[in-house]
Amino acid sequence: MKKQILPIFAAVLAFISCSSTKNEALNENIQEEIPPSPPVLTELPVINYSGRGIRYEVESMLLHNFIVMYDSAASKKYCARLNDEAASASLKIKFPAGTYECMLCEKAPDGDHSAFYLSLDGISYRIYPSDPPLGSWELTSRVPVYFTIEEPRTILVEITANSKNRLGHTGMSLDYIQFVKRD
Repeated sequence: MKKQILPIFAAVLAFISCSSTKNEALNENIQEEIPPSPPVLTELPVINYSGRGIRYEVESMLLHNFIVMYDSAASKKYCARLNDEAASASLKIKFPAGTYECMLCEKAPDGDHSAFYLSLDGISYRIYPSDPPLGSWELTSRVPVYFTIEEPRTILVEITANSKNRLGHTGMSLDYIQFVKRD
């Protein structure tokens, strides 16, 4: 009996050893591909709009109660999860005169975790993805926000779960916000 157990034990050890080496190599490759996480901001970023359009990473905004997470499918490999009703993401953009379209890139797990608010200088817009949400990254093209600026000005852009008058959701991930000049 002992002679039969010994070869089986040796085979199991060899398999475990080989499996362990493969897993270690796989983990090393994954760790090498993860870029450094974006810096945590302590001041409101102010950027200049230029060209036909801009795209700004939500995880690079001034965040409060958002969770920054690695996501290999996100545009810069990181995204920000709108974690609770007190969460906010903010930045200021200096816009030239013109008409603009704004959309966000969102990943919502379901319809109960998909709607949130975009505020432009205090005017809130309810934002949500397709119905039902795809569960993968998608632009909020179902509800783009259009606005016109008569003369150059700086606008405060905020993302929150709720508006002053209506509740939204939490639990969705946001990749970037984009603005495209339409005139």
